[in-house]
Amino acid sequence: MTTSRPVDERIGQLTTPDITSIPVPGWRLTFIAGFVPLVAGLLVLLVTWVGIVRAGSAWWVGLGSLDFSYASLSKAGADAPAWVELIGSVGGVNIVAAAVAVSVVSVFGLRTGQRWAWWFLAFCLTWVGLHDAITARSVHRREPRRHSASGLRWPAA
Repeated sequence: MTTSRPVDERIGQLTTPDITSIPVPGWRLTFIAGFVPLVAGLLVLLVTWVGIVRAGSAWWVGLGSLDFSYASLSKAGADAPAWVELIGSVGGVNIVAAAVAVSVVSVFGLRTGQRWAWWFLAFCLTWVGLHDAITARSVHRREPRRHSASGLRWPAA
């Protein structure tokens, strides 16, 4: 004989997976570490914008001034002022974006013990670190790259 059950009775209890997230002890340190590139990126933007606004004055870098101005950059080449403006603005914004990403991932990922947070930070470190290392090496050896990752041609040295 079969027993009948009401239609709305649950057959089994839904259970949540037994996955526990353990907060990462150093999440505060990575959160604070995000402020170093944040300040650096904001300084790059500030120095670039101040140099452009005060085109006739010596290029200010926070601790002092260099021996050239934004207006005199055209002596290095017709596109030099636009190039410096582009590099300063894009570079500064990218540094700030990376810093904000590190801080946000630290608070919302590492603090709650999410595994994806470590993978994200490792990817960022590898991506940015390799790019910076390759660029620094090429500048140090005076071998500028002729093409960027996007395929755009770099100006000839």
